[in-house]
Amino acid sequence: MKINSTVMLRLMFILGAIVDGAIAVSWFLIASGARVPNILNGYTGSGSDYELAMYVGAMFMTGWTILLAWGGIKPVERRDLLLITSTLLFLSVIGELMFYGDMLGGGGFVFGATKRVVLSTAATAVYFYSFRNQ
Repeated sequence: MKINSTVMLRLMFILGAIVDGAIAVSWFLIASGARVPNILNGYTGSGSDYELAMYVGAMFMTGWTILLAWGGIKPVERRDLLLITSTLLFLSVIGELMFYGDMLGGGGFVFGATKRVVLSTAATAVYFYSFRNQ
């Protein structure tokens, strides 16, 4: 059975927008002083510096959420956004391991890293599938 690549692209854009939107909301909560763990890596920080960093990150994540939602409107024409998203997801895991590996760890980090690698792999697969099945 051949799956329509446009539908798969649109679903991947929607999934990405939902996940990024949830991350943005959680980061806004952290920025407002809520003591909740970061859903990307399980880290629970404190202090105004951390809250400011989460606020700035939440603003950028909100922008990326809007960008992915925009990609879902014309998924074939904007499919390159998925490859950019996939690359950044994968690089975020590598960066955390390289620079913050001693701070992070445990189930929260493993869950977050696994989630990002799976999403990165899915986005890359859908991207290349869309070329093969036009």
